[in-house]
Amino acid sequence: MIVHVSKTLATAISTLVLLAGCSAQSSAANPLTDLSRSLQRVIARVAPTTVTLEVVAYVPPGDDDSNTVSIQHERQRLTKAHVTGSGVIVDPNGYIITNAHVVEGATLLRVTLNETLRAAHARKVAEFTSNTFDAQVVGVFKEADLALVKIDASGLPAMAFANSDVVLPGQLVFAVGSPEGYGNSVSMGVVSAVGRDSGTGEGATFIQTDAAISPGSSGGALVNTNGDLVGITSFAIMGNGGGSEGLGFALPSNLVRSIFKELKTAGRVNYGEMGIKVQNMTPALALGLHISRETGIIVSDVAPGSSAEKAGLQIQDLIVAIDGQSLSSAPQFIATLYGKRVGNQVRLDLLRGSQALAIKVPVAQRSFEPQRAPDPPSMERGLISKLGVICMAVNQRLASSGALRSSFGLLVLAKLEASEISTDLASGDVIRSINGIAIARVEDLRSEIDKLRPGTSAVLQIERGRQFEYVSLEID
Repeated sequence: MIVHVSKTLATAISTLVLLAGCSAQSSAANPLTDLSRSLQRVIARVAPTTVTLEVVAYVPPGDDDSNTVSIQHERQRLTKAHVTGSGVIVDPNGYIITNAHVVEGATLLRVTLNETLRAAHARKVAEFTSNTFDAQVVGVFKEADLALVKIDASGLPAMAFANSDVVLPGQLVFAVGSPEGYGNSVSMGVVSAVGRDSGTGEGATFIQTDAAISPGSSGGALVNTNGDLVGITSFAIMGNGGGSEGLGFALPSNLVRSIFKELKTAGRVNYGEMGIKVQNMTPALALGLHISRETGIIVSDVAPGSSAEKAGLQIQDLIVAIDGQSLSSAPQFIATLYGKRVGNQVRLDLLRGSQALAIKVPVAQRSFEPQRAPDPPSMERGLISKLGVICMAVNQRLASSGALRSSFGLLVLAKLEASEISTDLASGDVIRSINGIAIARVEDLRSEIDKLRPGTSAVLQIERGRQFEYVSLEID
């Protein structure tokens, strides 16, 4: 068993030990020994409920430095990879929670149980016994990077769920996983923050901890001093394949428990929607849209005919609470909808300009309509070099095809590797306007971009996946 203790926590423990020694020198008990035994009891309880996952998968290459124009071709390229991850037994009948990215594209999936379970649960393989099982993916929920897998075993020890809503910064926690394939490795730390936004816009917020989380730890457990599950650790959120000392993240246990139940029952999470797109408010958006508030959650799109439109929700409304719960980020809002079902009524507290409103919106069935972009025309004709994108005007045939909601604008066909202005544009986006000025031709956007001066702010309204949202441009 490998145990890591953060520098901050080690200093705190040393201080506590010294204080205890000064105040109770006559006591025969050694506080450090008592602490050590307590920690050992917690880990002994947790260890049998954590597993190591071995995955053979075909995935997109993670670090291709080639300069390619065709994003579509890039997505079609795959590479064979051997991946190691972690998992947590959450049901005695062989159900194991892990991260979705761990099992993505899996063609072969094996689960190795903790060695302490060999005597009771090992299976017979020829003349040998093995505590490694073939596993099947029951369901995946990419929006929160969670997956449920199952092995053919029963009577397994299962980890209990803690209430992540009461987790507070400073709370002592342990991360248990299989970094680099070293099963049952333990690191100790504290909760650094709760409700962290990943910055990706995905529907989840995270618990941040300084407990060490490394490659292979993804899908492992973050537990409290009772050995109950506080969260599922995720290494992918750190980005670029590299961790940072004192910086780890975990998906909250209440979200994990809700998704686990859905995946176990139906194999997917069938939550509803209201027909709106939300994103975090930023100073750049506030400046470009002339909104006095620089924080909060802004409605960037209301789908025509949706329940939100019928309830009176409008683009540029600021949502401050849902069902009485204050909101701090767009992922928090999205994650709240995971627990809603078709027909539920949701109360939204809004700010529309200086006016405070409360609107009830019924939850509707989600729709999935993938967008398909046509093949690119001449590169030179559609190139907007300052943004590093190649575009084409939305024509009548494309507008009437049903793939887009927009009847005008510029379809982004590809994104180049380097550009003068950094943006979050992606292939398939439709650029509708810049700072409120409608865009219908490539020449129009080039002209407006050329007018931008250093220190100014510009906001693009785009369509992405049949939803409208804003993209801000920072001009250096």
